[in-house]
Amino acid sequence: MKASCVMTPTPAPLKDEILRASSALFSERGYHGTSVRDIAERVGLQGGSLYAHIAGKEELLFDIVNRAADQFFAAIKPIVASERDAMQKLRQAIIAHVEVVAGDVEAAAVYTVEWRHLSADQKKAVTARRDEYEKQFRKLISDAIQERYVTATDPAGATLFILSSLNYVFTWYRPRPGGKSPAEVGKMLSDYIFEGLKRRAAVS
Repeated sequence: MKASCVMTPTPAPLKDEILRASSALFSERGYHGTSVRDIAERVGLQGGSLYAHIAGKEELLFDIVNRAADQFFAAIKPIVASERDAMQKLRQAIIAHVEVVAGDVEAAAVYTVEWRHLSADQKKAVTARRDEYEKQFRKLISDAIQERYVTATDPAGATLFILSSLNYVFTWYRPRPGGKSPAEVGKMLSDYIFEGLKRRAAVS
């Protein structure tokens, strides 16, 4: 049962800390495996006092997912608007997407997996944003096909293949001293993807 606390304006640093703790716990234990008390303990608050800063656990899930979506859009918009050719745009979009995922693997895990636990209305809003992002990605692939850079003939299928591959980077990537940076991982995966998609001269 929720404690009867009056919500007060939450300082941005504390809200960020609460969201980071929630991301970590949701990715470790799952949304349903995490309690409000778990989150409060992670940020050093009493369980009931967290309700002075949030409306509930689902609000945190929605905020995490929306922040991740904001990052994906912020990464792809300048690429779409640039003067690069279709192949360069698509390659840069792949790298940028991986940088978002690998830059915060816990939030990426929540965005990719735990978002399904949102309420119907919130899920509808998130789905609309995901569809819009995929639409932009699909346009880049369509342009690359039209300019004969890649052999794929189905932009929707190619988009599903690429984004499915990139979204689950969170399952294996962990930043570590001397390891690959998110940008380096993105470049590596873009090379692998384009090796499979690029158009080759016919061999007689």
